[in-house]
Amino acid sequence: MGAASVVASAISIVLIIIVAYVVMGGVIITAETVADAQGARLQQEELRLHTGIEVTDYTLDEGTSILYLNLTNTGSEPVLTYDQMVVFTAAEDVPPVYYSYEPGGSDGTWSWLAITPDLVHPKEFDPDEVMNISVRYAGERPEWVQVTTPNGISDSRYLR
Repeated sequence: MGAASVVASAISIVLIIIVAYVVMGGVIITAETVADAQGARLQQEELRLHTGIEVTDYTLDEGTSILYLNLTNTGSEPVLTYDQMVVFTAAEDVPPVYYSYEPGGSDGTWSWLAITPDLVHPKEFDPDEVMNISVRYAGERPEWVQVTTPNGISDSRYLR
């Protein structure tokens, strides 16, 4: 009878060690996942911190309903996914209008025309480069425009 309690105690200790090992493995994996997520978030915040754009000039062609904008990359990071940028316009007594990217452009979209100077990384919007875009609006003449990058950096300007 004494040997049975020793065997039961040994089995219990082995089971406790196995459960502790599994629980600690789960804790370690969770800690690694959280650390990786924090690192990725920090990297995104650093990119956002170094991103900057400015609407430096515009031309409004009311005959063709096209708004031409010059955007300058004022940050120290290139905007590589500029096809994910969005443009908003607003006019008095009209809600803001959203424009997505479409190569070539059609009503209700924007497209890029040129990047100058585009010597270092062709077709990438690098720091100190100017991107000329066209916004094809329908309806009222826009009085305000905002351009927003994929990581949330934006600039706006009144068109008066």
